[in-house]
Amino acid sequence: MLKRLLTGAVLVAILIPVFVFYDTLALPAAFAVIASVAMYETAKCVGIADKNHLTVTIPACLIAAILPFYQYSLGASGAPAIIAGAALAVFIVYALGVFGVIKHPLAPMTQFLTMLVYVSGASVSVVAVSAGENGGLILLFLFLGSWLTDTFAYLCGTLFGRHKLIPKVSPKKTVEGSVGAVIFTLIFFALYGLLVSSLTELAPCYPALMLTGLALSVLSQIGDLNASYIKRVYGIKDYGRIFPGHGGMLDRFDSVIAIAPVIYLLSLAFTYFN
Repeated sequence: MLKRLLTGAVLVAILIPVFVFYDTLALPAAFAVIASVAMYETAKCVGIADKNHLTVTIPACLIAAILPFYQYSLGASGAPAIIAGAALAVFIVYALGVFGVIKHPLAPMTQFLTMLVYVSGASVSVVAVSAGENGGLILLFLFLGSWLTDTFAYLCGTLFGRHKLIPKVSPKKTVEGSVGAVIFTLIFFALYGLLVSSLTELAPCYPALMLTGLALSVLSQIGDLNASYIKRVYGIKDYGRIFPGHGGMLDRFDSVIAIAPVIYLLSLAFTYFN
């Protein structure tokens, strides 16, 4: 537990400058690293991280690394909505596996290539959000929606958990933890609106904030389950060992990757701050 907390604190310390300087190359650079490493971890997970598949794995990792910079060069233009929509479609396919609608739906190479869409959709979406109106404020939804959900799901599950959520996919997750995570995430989205209004002249749209908080907390948890489901299909415990106590890049950023395209698409539909 201590190792997990220390790693989390170090990771937050590293990411703070990235989000302070979100309108510079720091943001696409960070997500280029996240995306390319995530693709390598996926290749290892599905069993194609060998010399026989280099013609697929190397280009995929390069594409994942290049796309955030390409989106940065485009600013708020380009076609991120199409990419975000494609990533959301992949999210839905994975979720169908989680909830037992389909079983073992994807062959290894298909799994790898759909993950490229999933991960790239997230990184492009993050950079596109940062270039939009109030991009810095909306960008923080990533961590309000993912890491707060993860934290309170763990705390509420530990304190009050009695009923397993989907034990075949993630045996430690509970219904109580899931509900508690949603409730506390909604509270923090409301508090975030109050904080923004107190520090700036902007007026938050609380209905949009609360609806977004609800959607992101639920989808963040499903994104976590998606990643766990893929691990169970391929018989691995963690995607990697980059972060002591957390596992690999996909273990730590699975929820962020899941909700980033949703944040972008919702930012097109809602005006959060006037």
